[in-house]
Amino acid sequence: MSEKVVIGDCELCGEWASHLVGGVCASCRDGFDLRPQQFLDLSLQMEKTMTTIRKTFDMIRSLKKASGIKVSRNFEGFFADRIVHAVTEPTLLDAIERLAKGLDASIEYVGGDRVAKFMEAAHAPDASAVLAWIRQHPRVAAMVAGMRNDEDYANALSVIQITPIDAADDSVVTTQPEYAIKITARMLSPLAHGADNKAGNATLFRRRQTITETGRVLELPFYSGNAIRGQIRDLLADHLLSALGLTPRRDKPPVNIWFFHILYAGGVLEEQSKVMDAINKELGKSGSLRTDGLRRLRDMIPSLSMLGSAIGNRIIPGRVYVGDLRPCCREWGNGDMPAAQLMEWSFLTRREDYEGRTAEDNHTGMIANTEVLKAGTVLVGGLDIDGHASEIERAVIARGLQLLVQRGMLGAENRRGMGKAALTIEGAPDAAFYDAWLADNRGAIIEYLNEIGAIANASSSSDSGGD
Repeated sequence: MSEKVVIGDCELCGEWASHLVGGVCASCRDGFDLRPQQFLDLSLQMEKTMTTIRKTFDMIRSLKKASGIKVSRNFEGFFADRIVHAVTEPTLLDAIERLAKGLDASIEYVGGDRVAKFMEAAHAPDASAVLAWIRQHPRVAAMVAGMRNDEDYANALSVIQITPIDAADDSVVTTQPEYAIKITARMLSPLAHGADNKAGNATLFRRRQTITETGRVLELPFYSGNAIRGQIRDLLADHLLSALGLTPRRDKPPVNIWFFHILYAGGVLEEQSKVMDAINKELGKSGSLRTDGLRRLRDMIPSLSMLGSAIGNRIIPGRVYVGDLRPCCREWGNGDMPAAQLMEWSFLTRREDYEGRTAEDNHTGMIANTEVLKAGTVLVGGLDIDGHASEIERAVIARGLQLLVQRGMLGAENRRGMGKAALTIEGAPDAAFYDAWLADNRGAIIEYLNEIGAIANASSSSDSGGD
């Protein structure tokens, strides 16, 4: 039986061709080495996928129309944010369930026939591939679902190209390398670690695109090594000031603001500031670098040397490499549970307590959603120390890690009870060496900080320097 030859766009590459067989152009037939029966099988599969797409978007469209929420801002933007929020769920069925809740959709207006058709789509073999497309293009999906003209809507659906997902592909990301110092964190309360993008009042957990051993691209949750580095920097800064007899304060720090930024934030760019004349003289001006001054800075403030900093246009490289913490899950290759099962949403509400509010007054209540890693999740990672690090610098990192363990908090929203963690450290150097060095050199360090103009009210500080 001969195949019907037609003119039109190829269903594989999308290019126009004058000789389509089974909807496939000659280039694709040759490139994929497809035989006539394969054309038919491929065409049927594409038709089934298009049916799943249509049923899914019909449901999204219906939920939008059935929404009972009134917003002060543009509803289309609110709708797109709700889709971003919903597609963090592991399955298409769960995503639509969350979207219905997020839109406060009146179920009776959706229609039983539409629900039945979507249930078929949600359990179709390509449901996960459709969810992956919406997850990758949530705002485009919102625009398509929001189209008022049925013809435009149908045309938009017809050109959506879905990348098939092999359900049998359970490949994992290449195993994380072993670190010289290993960090393990067991979450005692949910962990919040916000991504760069938000969805309205919903904060997504930070994820990274990763490629598995078979080339599959996954977006997996992680806790940034830079966040750990920043926490260690803050803890060591407080520890240093306390050891010098100064009171660490964020509102009125005992050091000048440029040095405060160097200690706590890792740098300051105001090279031309008058208050930095002394440190510029020590390290060199106008792009030059005095190696003796840099060596003295590293010797006198080993925490800054180890973590690195920027002073004006001079970059002082750190000597520690902090890796990310990866949740133990199947996809990261360090656990058995799927990553999606480690995630949940935490709901926050601030109620309106003012009882005298009238109908004309604006409501000041607030709701927010935060995606978190569940309590009980275990994360693993670590850090490596540069071979050029001195014994003092190694001990500095050991002290910073001990302070991190003692604090027992990771991530954001700690004041809401988030981020409580039981941390264990393996392979760290002895921190006592740094503590002894600080006690023995307290006076010399204060004298050096006075010389470079770091300490506020330097005269009173130098009087109390002592040994």
